[in-house]
Amino acid sequence: MEKQKSKLTKILSCISGILILCSFLFFAWGESTQTAENEPENDSFKNFEGQWVRVMDDGSTEPMPVPGECDAEKGEWVTIQTILPKDQQDTWICMRSMQQDMYIYVGDELRKKYSTLETQPFGKTSTMTYVFFEVYADDAGETLRVEFMSDSHYAGYVSDVYEGDRYDTFIHFLYRYVPSAIVSSWMMLVGIFVIAGSIFVRFYYKRKADLLYLGEGLVIAAAWMLVESKIRQFFLPNSTIAMLTGFLMIAVVALPFMWYMNSVQKGRHQKAYHIIGVGLIINYVLILTLQLLGIKDFFESMSLSHFLILAFLITMMITIIYDIVKGYIGDYKEVAIGFAALMLAAVIEILLSHNVAARSNGIALCFGLMMLLISAGLKSVKDLLNIEKEKQLAIAAGEAKAKFLANMSHEIRTPINAVIGMNEMILRENQDETIAEYANNIKDASQTLLSLINEILDFSKIDAGKLDIVENEYSTRGMLKEVILGAQLRATKKDLSFDLDIDDDLPKRLIGDEVRIKQILNNLLSNAIKYTKEGNVTLSAKGLETEKGFVLEFSVKDTGIGIKKEDMEKLFDSFQRLELGKNRYIEGTGLGLNITQQLVALMKGTVGVESEYGKGSCFTVRIPQQMIKAVTEESDAEQQNAPTDETKPVGTLCIPNAKILAVDDTEMNLFILKGLLKRTQAQLDLAGGGEECFAKTKEKKYDIILMDHMMPEPDGIATLHMIREDEDNPNKETPVIMLTANAIEGVKEGYLAEGFEDYLSKPVEVDKLESMLAKYLIQNN
Repeated sequence: MEKQKSKLTKILSCISGILILCSFLFFAWGESTQTAENEPENDSFKNFEGQWVRVMDDGSTEPMPVPGECDAEKGEWVTIQTILPKDQQDTWICMRSMQQDMYIYVGDELRKKYSTLETQPFGKTSTMTYVFFEVYADDAGETLRVEFMSDSHYAGYVSDVYEGDRYDTFIHFLYRYVPSAIVSSWMMLVGIFVIAGSIFVRFYYKRKADLLYLGEGLVIAAAWMLVESKIRQFFLPNSTIAMLTGFLMIAVVALPFMWYMNSVQKGRHQKAYHIIGVGLIINYVLILTLQLLGIKDFFESMSLSHFLILAFLITMMITIIYDIVKGYIGDYKEVAIGFAALMLAAVIEILLSHNVAARSNGIALCFGLMMLLISAGLKSVKDLLNIEKEKQLAIAAGEAKAKFLANMSHEIRTPINAVIGMNEMILRENQDETIAEYANNIKDASQTLLSLINEILDFSKIDAGKLDIVENEYSTRGMLKEVILGAQLRATKKDLSFDLDIDDDLPKRLIGDEVRIKQILNNLLSNAIKYTKEGNVTLSAKGLETEKGFVLEFSVKDTGIGIKKEDMEKLFDSFQRLELGKNRYIEGTGLGLNITQQLVALMKGTVGVESEYGKGSCFTVRIPQQMIKAVTEESDAEQQNAPTDETKPVGTLCIPNAKILAVDDTEMNLFILKGLLKRTQAQLDLAGGGEECFAKTKEKKYDIILMDHMMPEPDGIATLHMIREDEDNPNKETPVIMLTANAIEGVKEGYLAEGFEDYLSKPVEVDKLESMLAKYLIQNN
């Protein structure tokens, strides 16, 4: 049913588009072919009626058609004349100069001299323009003589001659030619809008905008139509500059359309376009050089520009036919139709440009450009819809990935929790040294496995953009103390010397993401210890005052195997292990340094490395942090000595009067919790699901509830809401801790927002568990 609705929508949309296009076509057809009903009232304007003759060098004459053309060489002066009528009235006469110098006489009086050779910057012919001169009633019966010369192929051409009031003549030209000027101006604005929009898309959305080329082409074509307009002298101060600019525009107008076509064709035919592009560039330089040196004016060399434009159109037509045959046309069929219309319009425009009697240049080209703009716009809309569709698919894939990671985190951590938990109980209760050694090996292997899982999850979170930097106030020395204790244990097991170089002036408290800084240091120290067989590992820490603020600098130096120069570039690549054959015995995913680099980048810091193969390496990390100016020694000491919410152990916790309810749908997890809490002597009740938990909370008041998340309905969150919403429940205000294997970034904040007091991830670390219980039981009792 939905597919049928979608198909019907497409059909109706197509019909609507056809109706709109038909309306515009009706307008264009009617205004261009039907009888004019709104002619301007300018009765005084008309063609000058006169019998023109050409005066030859020997004084003889021969009839001269006006408008028309006579035989004349370049640079040859031509004289034509006629007799003003006996009923001549005061009026203006106008004729168009065709790159000609003109001298106009009435009788023996020079009425008008026209030449731009002295004012134009370069060139050997005057600019085309309408030349106006005045005649009077007293001139009746006098000879009107026009002498003209041009150093171009227009040397013998004579245009129409008009007479009438100058204002009426001006109105006539506006009525005749201003529509193309208006259309050109509109095209110019559209082109500028397209360019601005494309630049915005490129820099704001970081996405390539092919329409930029099309916008440039529209602006160039519109500029050419404006400067080539036959009424340019009425609204532009310098007609010569306009004329010269028009030829320059013609020389480059094909370039942006060519690059646009190359882009939509995905570069399949770029070699052919490159050849034409080079030809257009050479042509531009050549015709400009010839004009500057006075060898050939643009008029005489424009055929080369037209030839190259025609070559581009033919090449484009061939590439489109090729793509149709190969099945590539589906990517840009709308644009192909638009370019077909533009090709036809361009050929017509080239032909019209050689017809000096054409009423207006640019109309055919304008129509072609409009068709191309519409078709390109349709393609852009289609591309945007596809992008939006891909975006939604990417969002859905990201959500599916996040859900998958959450499930995988839960499914993997649950058995690891069992392994680590059961092993912890073996270590506590076993007295056999051999078994204790086995259990310690299991503990080390479990921690390694957990570290690998965390690295993969962290990499996935960073890759999906789900990892956020959370800045809080922290104790610098407290943070370092935790990192150092872990590193010392690992170094001692390998008989390595672990040295410290901690600056005494390091600020006692800073604001930053303490957790991620510890992760960075642990990654670097772990790598240094893993890849060092003998010698020492040194951790250095100091603070730097820079123009941009305070920077925390860490260095981890080792005497390990070092890094080859050729391997330095791929050092931070993901899943990359250098010298795999040599280092295959070393555990790890190859993600540690990649994660470190990305975490440092997220905190707007830098990471660098210096290494000598066979002698060791030194990694240096600089991370901007905020300083806390006023810190008392007493508060700092308290902070270092007091346990934090989740990380500071409290020793063996003894809480015999505490009533605890543990909720989990996995029997093994409940068994492990029972074993881990055994030494606390707490009064522990167990519930195998949300319903059983809710029932027990209605019967007994507990001091704290440890709740799993992913359970059969109701899950941990729903169960919490049931307890909180039950007004008669004695545990309505009891602290509920989320104890779950879901360790994806951001879940803690989500659980706290749901109403949980705190969060612990599985596998459960007994020290953190006891610290959490101490926080909520001891301080509240």
